Amino acid sequence: MRQRFHKFRAGTLDEAYLAMREKLGDEAIVVRTATVPHGGWFGRVIGQKAVEVTASVTIEDDGPVRARPMSPVEKKYTSGASRPAAATARVTTLGSDAHMRETVDFFRKVVTQAQQRAGVASKDKVRAPSAPTGAPTPPMARGNAAPAAVIQFEPQRRAAPAPLTADDIRKDLTEMREMLGILSAEMPGAGLSQEFVPHYQMLLKQGVSRKRAASLVAAAAGRGDLRAFRDPRIFRERLKMEIRRHVNVTGGIALEAGKRKVVALVGATGVGKTTNLAKLAALYAVQEHARVGVITADTYRVATTDQLQVYANIIDLEMKIVHQAVEMRAAVKAFADRDLVLIDTAGGSPFNRDQMTDVRALVEAAEPDEVHLLASANVALEDLREVVTHFSLLKPSALFFTKLDETRRYGQLFCLAAEAGLPLSYFSVGQNVPDDILPVSAGTVAKLVVDGGDDLGGTSTKYS
Repeated sequence: MRQRFHKFRAGTLDEAYLAMREKLGDEAIVVRTATVPHGGWFGRVIGQKAVEVTASVTIEDDGPVRARPMSPVEKKYTSGASRPAAATARVTTLGSDAHMRETVDFFRKVVTQAQQRAGVASKDKVRAPSAPTGAPTPPMARGNAAPAAVIQFEPQRRAAPAPLTADDIRKDLTEMREMLGILSAEMPGAGLSQEFVPHYQMLLKQGVSRKRAASLVAAAAGRGDLRAFRDPRIFRERLKMEIRRHVNVTGGIALEAGKRKVVALVGATGVGKTTNLAKLAALYAVQEHARVGVITADTYRVATTDQLQVYANIIDLEMKIVHQAVEMRAAVKAFADRDLVLIDTAGGSPFNRDQMTDVRALVEAAEPDEVHLLASANVALEDLREVVTHFSLLKPSALFFTKLDETRRYGQLFCLAAEAGLPLSYFSVGQNVPDDILPVSAGTVAKLVVDGGDDLGGTSTKYS
């Protein structure tokens, strides 16, 4: 068995292809087509071109030609039984109108048969295009049978985009300005002086987001005399001033004479709600000489109520345990003569909707004046954002950060407070009751972010 190659030249591809089919038959395979000069030297000079088709045919060793298998489409167009009588002498010219009509009709039949197998019915019928006078009759048009119904496939139309509103435009412009600020800070010479780049990188290491860090450095560099700000010590102080401008604080729980205040502590499991409630209770009962009542709804964890009862006994406070909303209302009403009522709620995953619903029912029954959301300072900013988002249904009024002694990066505290729009109330800086807690000041936040917290601890006034 061997291959034999033949070349056919003609003025057009159709003519060369027909010549190949007439000589070699249906088993020929086209292996190459090319445009070549035509007519010897005069063709090359004048520029006449011809199409050359190189075809291959398989020759058996004993002589006869072995025909290769033909596809269904080839059988349709090469079989004398399936071609119109007028076209049996030659193959329909490629690219001609007749060839296109036959191709459309063939695939129309394929689609119809597929729809029939799938049991699809349609009222919309597609009529085949009428052939011009004298054109060969398409294969499907023979006989008296009506053409089968075919479902039209229309291209999917995309909905027109909604028109931009003024808020959308303002949001886009804000994001563009923020991105330009980041690029200016991260590409020295693009907008930020080389001397200020280390300060931007310092803020990133402290956990400040790129957007906030770029904004702080640009604002600090844009106010006052740049020659003075090129001193690193002066610029760091300027950064602290900018941070203080973006921090809101409550100053802690403020009591009013003759008016009871109800405060609920909420947060995820293990964030330190029970320990810090004991700190607050001791702080106000011992140092402020306030009449304090304690309510715990954290009955999920083993020994939690026992732990809080121990603190209450030491401080000589009355504690009530509640399980349901009706019990919460009764407990709050029973403490009507107190100056401060502190409520410890059950922790849980912020992603557990059932637990969050139970906590919400208890908090709403208490009708607190303040809801402090406790969050761990040693958690990444992305996770802190999730905590704020999922606890938002409890309507927190302040952020209370715990475990500041377990991290040395404090930029996430500043970023979360600025993004959430919630004031900061307290920082918990250790486990000691009641010492390791301090009300937050804007200066405390600025000093932690810029200078770090290597000497952080206790209720020292060094951060005030």
